[in-house]
Amino acid sequence: MLMNIFGIQIEYEAWNKKKSLPIYILNSYDFYVANLKKARCIMLQPLYELNSIPTLQKQIEKIRQIEDIPVVFMLKNISEYRRKAFIENNIPFITEKQAFLPFMGAILMEESKTNKSIEKFFYSTQQLFIYYLYNNEKRLYISEASKALPFSAMTLTRAVRQLEDSGLFVTGKTGVNKFIESKYARLELLEKAKAYLSTPIISIGYIDKTQVDKNMVFAGETALSKKTMLNASKLITYAISEKDYNKKDLNDELIDPNKQVKLEIWAYNPKQFSNDDSADDISVILSFKNTNDERIEEAVEYLQKRRLLNND
Repeated sequence: MLMNIFGIQIEYEAWNKKKSLPIYILNSYDFYVANLKKARCIMLQPLYELNSIPTLQKQIEKIRQIEDIPVVFMLKNISEYRRKAFIENNIPFITEKQAFLPFMGAILMEESKTNKSIEKFFYSTQQLFIYYLYNNEKRLYISEASKALPFSAMTLTRAVRQLEDSGLFVTGKTGVNKFIESKYARLELLEKAKAYLSTPIISIGYIDKTQVDKNMVFAGETALSKKTMLNASKLITYAISEKDYNKKDLNDELIDPNKQVKLEIWAYNPKQFSNDDSADDISVILSFKNTNDERIEEAVEYLQKRRLLNND
């Protein structure tokens, strides 16, 4: 068979020595042997999501014990995070638009970085991201996240893929246990991710104080003042999930702050990551994503550093 990448004509055929490999490697790839400008190599086309770098290095070592020639990963695409990891660890790869073939002279051709529009995270992805930030480990196992988050397996898989596509995370496996991890410390990670994140607020209105119920938690300036030195507003703010409240019951007009409260309708449950009577720190931070108030900005910055620097 023939394939052409960047003007390099690749002849490849099935690799007939693969039966000597352990079954877990044999079942993970399609195997080919190829000639790249007279350089012979083994091409691996993954059948499933790739494992961690250390696991891939061990697999390469076992393959090269059978035939000592370069091993190249044939990928449909590759995230920026994984691309950097492959290059740093000298692992050859090719995609439709990139190639890293150090045994041929370190050929690297990148996709043109035109102004790509940033795809905002789905709210399910945002919740997985927040859960990762609250996890005190560098590596988060998906099985653990599946128990903590109210998602279907399909939704969680999509969220993991979107995190990886952002270039901020890499996925891998320990045995059969899949995980995500990021090389960034949590404070830096949040800053880099803000372009992908949205305020959890989808609607705001007012209700009578008598209508406050157990599904609501403090949010907005009320929650921020409890967590920082920000002076509390006279008007109390609560949040509730859109699933637990009918937006038609909201009043658009504030008539009496002594008898009314502000109510934020959130895309997800504001109690989900909370361990007290207020929405969690990171979600509160994101709820002020569009503020221009310097007082709020200073309080948010303080809360962000206090919460995330203490976790690293």
